[in-house]
Amino acid sequence: MPIKIEHLSYIYSPKTPFEKRALDDVTFTVNDGDFFGIIGQTGSGKSTLISHFNALTRVMSGKIFVDDMDLSVKKLDFKRLRSTVGMVFQYPEYQLFDETVLKDVMFGCKNIGMDDAEAEKNAREAIEAVGLSPEIADRSPFELSGGQKRRAAIAGVIAMRPKVLVLDEPTAGLDPRGKNAVLELIARIKENVCPTIIMISHNMDEIARCCNRIAVMSEGKLLGVFSPKELFGQKERLHACGLEMPKVTELANVLADKGLNVDRATLTEAELIAQLMRKPEAKANA
Repeated sequence: MPIKIEHLSYIYSPKTPFEKRALDDVTFTVNDGDFFGIIGQTGSGKSTLISHFNALTRVMSGKIFVDDMDLSVKKLDFKRLRSTVGMVFQYPEYQLFDETVLKDVMFGCKNIGMDDAEAEKNAREAIEAVGLSPEIADRSPFELSGGQKRRAAIAGVIAMRPKVLVLDEPTAGLDPRGKNAVLELIARIKENVCPTIIMISHNMDEIARCCNRIAVMSEGKLLGVFSPKELFGQKERLHACGLEMPKVTELANVLADKGLNVDRATLTEAELIAQLMRKPEAKANA
């Protein structure tokens, strides 16, 4: 399994008046091939949690294993870890800095020890994988549109060929069309480049659309790991966590309350339309 977390706890500014427990005895696993969602209100510990996955935050208490690497040891192979777990933070386009898109995308590859030829090969393939034209490689990243910049920043991470890709609010700040384009891109990356993806999002429609398993965080604690049907089919559980249903699920519940034969845990528009379009069962002959 790519990531195994055992009794992970973390305290900011310990033994000071500003002490804050950000994580409290968190245990779960992320399996090969998962599209794993992490949700919770602001301040629930999501960002602190994912920052442990490639040792941007070091383990204070508990254990994390990434493949066969124990992240709690003092001497950690950072190059190997960061080539295994790729991180894409909110607004990744702000991380672009180099003279050309190609050099920018190559930067992470060279940092983990690839030679120039391999780094360039991976970078060009990554640029193509995120849907950018080859000519963009020689342009300044600061000349690109907002959507192109985000794709270029994602290319810089997947060029390192990570086994696990971690995304923190990947559609933040985008309009509906842009959000849909990024989600389609992430689906292609999962299919063709990186089989295991972990995503933080406040957008329950995105979580329902993409994820097969979902961890729910609250005040540093893990409330559980659920399938989308288990989680979004329980209105009381969501409300107790301060979370909303996906819009489609809300609509399905309204329709079910009005007597229509629809599943209250419907997760996507396509599912709901299919249920509404199906023919009513024929009455038995008298």
